[in-house]
Amino acid sequence: MPEIRTLILIAHKRQLGPLIKLMKKERAVFETFRLLSTTETGGEIEKQLGLEVTSIFPAKKGGEIQLCGLVCSNSVAAVYFLRDPMSKDGAEPDISPFYRACDLNNVPLATNLLTATALTYWLGRKTGGSQP
Repeated sequence: MPEIRTLILIAHKRQLGPLIKLMKKERAVFETFRLLSTTETGGEIEKQLGLEVTSIFPAKKGGEIQLCGLVCSNSVAAVYFLRDPMSKDGAEPDISPFYRACDLNNVPLATNLLTATALTYWLGRKTGGSQP
């Protein structure tokens, strides 16, 4: 039986809508992975798409740090961390630790909608779920 790979999904408030829109469009790709997220992002994905998401802790309680640690476990296929570069809200999850963890472990990291779309296409080709 093939190992179930994981996607980590995090989005700043203003980027949550675009992430959900991408996931809706490419649902077949996202359905082939175990989805992990902070409670804020995961709750909205479950509510709007009905996909099962395992939510860790809220970002306000370090949920993104917990997820970042999982990048080192060799079970994470990719990280979607759609950030709002204009946000000055200190309550938004911090992406900084993901840069290092993903680079050290060769895990793709999408930080904006264009890289998220490209990453989804790449993952779809690897799983047979997305077509051009």
